[in-house]
Amino acid sequence: MNIKAIKSKFEKLSQREKIITAVTLAAIAVIVPYMLLYSPSSVSLKNKKQAIQNLKKEIEAVNAALASQAALPTEPVAEKIALPEAEDLSGMLAAISREATIANVDFVSIAPEGFVHKDKFIELKVKIELKVKFRELYDFIKILETRHKLFLIQELKFETNTALYPSGIALLKAVTYLRKKE
Repeated sequence: MNIKAIKSKFEKLSQREKIITAVTLAAIAVIVPYMLLYSPSSVSLKNKKQAIQNLKKEIEAVNAALASQAALPTEPVAEKIALPEAEDLSGMLAAISREATIANVDFVSIAPEGFVHKDKFIELKVKIELKVKFRELYDFIKILETRHKLFLIQELKFETNTALYPSGIALLKAVTYLRKKE
């Protein structure tokens, strides 16, 4: 179709149809560029502004964490570890028992496997059998690591079966050190 044919068809339309056609063409001329160009750019810009705000918040949090770390002393603090008295074996086992209760660990047995007398201390080997779930075992070992520096776990076995599941039996072989009575 050429322009003359379109013009002649447009002239044949009634006044009402001409207005509707003109409004429709004007709306198409405005809405199509908006939908194809402006709207996606606007959404993309909004998402990028939000991402920038999130990154600024993260940077502020990291800077605050670094500032608090800078305020801490840089020299490592040496922890003083004193050997408990030989008579305090029951106190140490009671403390470990309390830690086990906190971590929801059930003792099956605690058995000494032998003493080795050194110059100024005694090395005591202990075998501990526990009924425990795996997560509680992890918590218990973590507590022992942080609070009982002289209680060293040398061997750890964990077994479970359908009768005990989800719990299991953990077997710990540990060494603890006691000061000799002088």
